[in-house]
Amino acid sequence: MRILLFITLTLFPFYSKAQERFLIEENDSIRLFETYLSKNSKANVFPYLYNKGLIYLSNNKTKYHHLYYSNLQSESKKIITGSKFRFGSVSIFNNEIYFTGISKKTDKRGYYNLTIYKGIFENFKISKVKKLPFCDNNFSYSDPFISSDGKQLVLISNERKLVHIIEFVRNKSNQWVKKSVVFISHPIFDIFNPTFFDKDTIYFSSNILDVKINKIDYITNDKGEVVVDKVYREEGDFNIYKIKRINGIWGIPKKANKFNSEFDELGVLFDSKKSGYLTSFRFNSTDNIYYFETK
Repeated sequence: MRILLFITLTLFPFYSKAQERFLIEENDSIRLFETYLSKNSKANVFPYLYNKGLIYLSNNKTKYHHLYYSNLQSESKKIITGSKFRFGSVSIFNNEIYFTGISKKTDKRGYYNLTIYKGIFENFKISKVKKLPFCDNNFSYSDPFISSDGKQLVLISNERKLVHIIEFVRNKSNQWVKKSVVFISHPIFDIFNPTFFDKDTIYFSSNILDVKINKIDYITNDKGEVVVDKVYREEGDFNIYKIKRINGIWGIPKKANKFNSEFDELGVLFDSKKSGYLTSFRFNSTDNIYYFETK
């Protein structure tokens, strides 16, 4: 649940990397700064590093979400996406762009699921768009994120009716093949915006865990046994989680508490080992993109 809270903060300039930043929050583990986007617009989410700036999603002053590019110093440029782009973060390697759209074909129930498309990104336009071949029409695939070296791809899927984070790797034929299931969640929870910190560490946003059970429905099965039918849980705030692979095995997600607050945190993106961008709802009653430095 999002709570509206009005906070009066004393802003003062902080100089970093030859760019003026305004410190707006600090604790024992992290500093948060305004960005050009957070100071000049609202409803900005899901940044991706590109050309010394950010590609991000926004519905600032518009009814629908669109993709934009910002150099973080001047007015943003709208990206021409065509009709296939739906919602969510995009990821780019060289001139390859990956994004979430709607499948052209229905599943067995007659529904159109989400799917991942790959296109060519040139002059802020997306062209030559094709669906990734591993996407099955009977399931949804979303939130693609490619590693900085272009060798790993991570995304969200509901294969087997469970919410998954799945890792793919690029083979010698330049095709994406499934390598591992990073995490499987209960289907009532949401997961989105996974990002790589390094090849064995992924951050993502979710409302999993720490959720109170309000009600449980029971049924009697064919053997006369009383079993759980449905579990009704409180809706949780979105937090940032971190999951690591040790000795080839992905562990259990843990809250990355230095990024979290009582408000929704929708994603974290690193531009170095100790800095990057955080999408948060904690200021000005809107989602926005802030710069962080960890201690």
